[in-house]
Amino acid sequence: MAAVCCLVGAALFALAGCASGSSGTASGSAETSSAVGHGMGAIDQTVTISATAFRTRPKPWVLATPDSAVRSYLDWTSYAYRITESIVATPTMSAGQEVHVDSYIQLNLQKSQLIDQSLESITFGKPSVEGTHTLVPVKEKWSYRYVSTKEVGKTIAGPYSASYDSTYTLVKSGKDWIIDSVEAKAIGEVK
Repeated sequence: MAAVCCLVGAALFALAGCASGSSGTASGSAETSSAVGHGMGAIDQTVTISATAFRTRPKPWVLATPDSAVRSYLDWTSYAYRITESIVATPTMSAGQEVHVDSYIQLNLQKSQLIDQSLESITFGKPSVEGTHTLVPVKEKWSYRYVSTKEVGKTIAGPYSASYDSTYTLVKSGKDWIIDSVEAKAIGEVK
C-alpha cells in the first residue's frame, strides 16, 4: 500500500510539473498556472498571476558562501511565493525547508491569495559554525502585500512592512551552501 501511495505521489508531482506551465491570455497581461496536484495538501484550483510576476525572475542563485546563499534563498523564495510554485526555489534549500516554503504557499492558496514581498534591506551578522551547520544571523526589512489569485494584480491587503531578526541554518550540499532551516523573530506587528 505504501508503494502505491508513493507512486501516486510521484505521478501527481510529475503531473504538476506538466500542468503548472503557463499560458498567456490574449492581452498578454495575465498568466494562468494550474495548481492541480502541486505541493503537499494542494487544493485543485486555477491561479491567475500577472505576466510581469512570472517574467520578473531573480538573478541566478549564488550558493558559494553562506551570505550569498541566504540572499539567493530570499530572492528565489520571494519569487516562489509570487508565482505559487515552491519548486523554483528548491536549489537554494534542503528538502525539509522546502516543506515549510510549500506549506506557506498552500496556506495562502487556501485563502485565494499569494504574497508579493520585497526585501528592502538586509544586514548580515557574523556566521558561526555548530558541527555540520553554519548559522548566519540576519536583520531584514521587508515590504509586502497580499494579492488575489483570482483577479490579476488585485491587492487584497497591504502594503505592509515588517522587520525580523532571523537566523539561517545552512549546510553544505556538494560545493554549495543551502538553507536547512530559518528562525525568524518579528520586530513589531506582522499582518
